[in-house]
Amino acid sequence: YQLVLDALTYPGKDGVSIAGRLTEEGRCSQEQVEALFPEELTARQVADRHMAAAFRLDVYYTEKAYRAQRRSNGGSGFFVTADGLAVTNYHTIEDAVQATVTLITGETFPVEKVLFYDPDVDLALLRISRTSVDKTEVPFFSRLEIAEEPALRRGDPVYALGAPLGLTLAISDGVVSATDHEVQKFGFPCIVNTADISHGSSGGALLNALGHVVGVTSGAYEAGNNLYISVPLTPILEADWTAEGITLKEVREEMEDAE
Repeated sequence: YQLVLDALTYPGKDGVSIAGRLTEEGRCSQEQVEALFPEELTARQVADRHMAAAFRLDVYYTEKAYRAQRRSNGGSGFFVTADGLAVTNYHTIEDAVQATVTLITGETFPVEKVLFYDPDVDLALLRISRTSVDKTEVPFFSRLEIAEEPALRRGDPVYALGAPLGLTLAISDGVVSATDHEVQKFGFPCIVNTADISHGSSGGALLNALGHVVGVTSGAYEAGNNLYISVPLTPILEADWTAEGITLKEVREEMEDAE
């Protein structure tokens, strides 16, 4: 039985699991798939089932840097819809004029538009092109489920997915230290946890033991030990996911005009 479940959820060469493909093709519902996995997941199961929905984000501050593929900065992110809506931190796209995302398969896709951004909560909602930089079109992306009611408590296990140091996608595990921690630069109380992140992990997904997103990894207390900060997704859930959006360059211009 466990072998069958693992086979259903292990990502294929295109990064999509059998269960994910069946769901996206309408052959079964997400609820039916999740009913097969009522147990809490191990770190290995989280990585096998959900890493395909995470990506490395490469940003470029000038068109010249983009054409030369000399990344100016970077971070992480994750898909929340199959057609290419994705979440990251605002500070990962700040000052960018172009950006791309790279999946665990090695495929790279351009960032088309920014549908929502808010520096005060350090969040952004992006639309990613389904046509790769190599001109290969994909029918859909693997995505993560957002927890409807995170209901986190101190001591709950959590997992962080991202691309630390801009290297390969990676997973780390830890526990929730605090669920409503006030951080001066954020407009919402944050989650403090012990799942390791590094520079480049910003914008990655913080998952609960069921593999659902409960926060976005955003930073750490440099003077502390194992004090990693994640911001809640409430502003993303309240944003207009059907908005036309604007380009990264237009976001930068808006922020410059506001200063």
